[in-house]
Amino acid sequence: MRRVIAMMSVLALGSMVPLQSEAVADGGTVIHVSVSGGSDSGDGSANSPYQTISTALSKAADGDTIELADGVYQEGELNVNKTVTITAASGAKPVISGAKNPTTWKDAGDGTWATAHDMVRFCDVCTTNKDPEVEGMAAHPEQVFVDGQPLTQVATRAEVTSSSFFVDDPDPVTLKEPGNSRGGYNVKPHTGTSYVIGVNPAEHTVEVVQHSRALTISAARSALKGVTVEKYSPVQEWDYPDPEIGLLSGGAMVFASATDLRIENSTFRYSSAASALGVANSENSTISGNVFENNGAGGFGIDKSSNITVEHNRWTSNNTSGFNTTSCGAYCTLGDTKITHAEGIRFAYNTVDYSNSGKDASLPENYSTDRRVGVWFDEGVINSQIVGNYFVNVPVAIFNEVSSKNMIASNIVEGAGAGIHVSGSDNTQIWNNTISHALTSIFIQEDARSKGCNERYEDGSCKRPQKWSIDHGLSWDTTDTTIYNNILSSEQTNLGDDPWRYAMTMKVTGDKNTDGSGAVYANEMVTGIDHNAYYRAPAQAGVPSTTVLWNWGPNKPGDAVNAATLSEFTNSEHVTAAGREANGLDLRGSREENPLFVKEAAEPTAWKTSDFHPKPGGPAVGSGQPLPDDVAKALGVEAGKPVDRGALVNAAWQA
Repeated sequence: MRRVIAMMSVLALGSMVPLQSEAVADGGTVIHVSVSGGSDSGDGSANSPYQTISTALSKAADGDTIELADGVYQEGELNVNKTVTITAASGAKPVISGAKNPTTWKDAGDGTWATAHDMVRFCDVCTTNKDPEVEGMAAHPEQVFVDGQPLTQVATRAEVTSSSFFVDDPDPVTLKEPGNSRGGYNVKPHTGTSYVIGVNPAEHTVEVVQHSRALTISAARSALKGVTVEKYSPVQEWDYPDPEIGLLSGGAMVFASATDLRIENSTFRYSSAASALGVANSENSTISGNVFENNGAGGFGIDKSSNITVEHNRWTSNNTSGFNTTSCGAYCTLGDTKITHAEGIRFAYNTVDYSNSGKDASLPENYSTDRRVGVWFDEGVINSQIVGNYFVNVPVAIFNEVSSKNMIASNIVEGAGAGIHVSGSDNTQIWNNTISHALTSIFIQEDARSKGCNERYEDGSCKRPQKWSIDHGLSWDTTDTTIYNNILSSEQTNLGDDPWRYAMTMKVTGDKNTDGSGAVYANEMVTGIDHNAYYRAPAQAGVPSTTVLWNWGPNKPGDAVNAATLSEFTNSEHVTAAGREANGLDLRGSREENPLFVKEAAEPTAWKTSDFHPKPGGPAVGSGQPLPDDVAKALGVEAGKPVDRGALVNAAWQA
């Protein structure tokens, strides 16, 4: 459904030169680099470090460690095609930056200063959205920083102020077919633009981003540890052939495509229009302890990979460019984490935190304009897990779309437009999640697409096949979902101008497939549902409130159970799913009176002040259904015994 990460070509680097330096545990040597105290004519030893990472890479051999001292390494388009570890020196906090400090500024005499027309030209029409104009200024990847703070890009020179900048490009990249980025580009020279700012550069530190890609990692068993990577301007699309750097112009600030990778304890920030980190065609790799923040679009992506562990990472303050996330149809791609065409992904104990956004993501007026996703499985993610994560004020916390056999367990969602959204995916296990203050806690939806086809001709034949899903035999039908032991608490009560649209705590809606192959409705979509707890505010006159909407047939709304109480759902002849919430809890009361948790803060937007552990002696304690073996193993708890309802283990409870 979405255009996603593709393999990129890489460039060969220079010859290897053996070093006489200290050994590391795996038999390689340590190559020292210091941007402030080194020289590229040195030998890479502790006493004579190199000055640049590029030189260290050209001298390194497989198994070596490149150790970076403190400082800002202003380099770009680096190729890691040897098995090396790039790491911070002990106690150091090195930064790899794609920004430069221009020296050609001239006073224009009108309160602005401009560089010469010798700056890098980025593609402003290389968007995932077919029509770049829809994205507005978000499509422009250029970045300028004054005294470390980003400026806002404006469309005309007249709009420039002390907090904004303009790019004067007399010969910009254009589309061969206006409004269609799929039709190719009119390629232009790598340089030729001027940057215009509204402050005197002689009185400030001014950085202008001049690189698209920081690192391309293509060697197995390579590692990146303890490094900050910032201020690069990759475009969203992967296919713009820049005259000097080729296809390194797009896709990701750091791109890794190899097996057995380790990317740990690093920070990725200020990637303009594309992912900060992209991993593709990888196996048995680990992404852990990293921070993804203040990126113009998304934070992280995985494609065509297997057995990848993504644990203990943190995302915050992304999509700063304001890309369209609601009315972009098939060209929406934006998530803090977007994973496609993959198997055996473990996304666990991560935190996605938008407590500082200034907006309540659960309000209808905010959800209608921002559908950014915390973690998104799409187009064939198979046998994977989303477990133990903490989502704070995220428009869509978890989205499992046209995928298969995935587990969503023991997550805490505190504030969301949609807590858990499943669409077109079979055999999804939803166990022991805690969702508080969402507009809709759980939304199970049938996708009208089927059998790996994104779009069909009028005769039903496939116009846009998705090869991975077809090859893996995916149905793209929402069937055999199981929903047990979840706590759905204190949903948003301000339901906007269309209250019935958001009145349901749990919403299960079916549909017909566009190819005419059949239809799927609630009783096929959800085959087991029980031991869930629904805690809602006291009933109010004129305010609709539904525990479960169960769309069991094709005639809407007639073929639906719109259960105002849980007993109405359990006793309906139209519900055939196992359990039918016979052991569900239907409770009402205020947040501060919530008997399920140790504490649910009285103010729903007092983010991160609630304690979602089960209240001792409360109805959630020990009253859940025993976990199946695979869920128990994923969470590290014992199978076959009754458990608490709601989250059992979680990143929010870890040090």
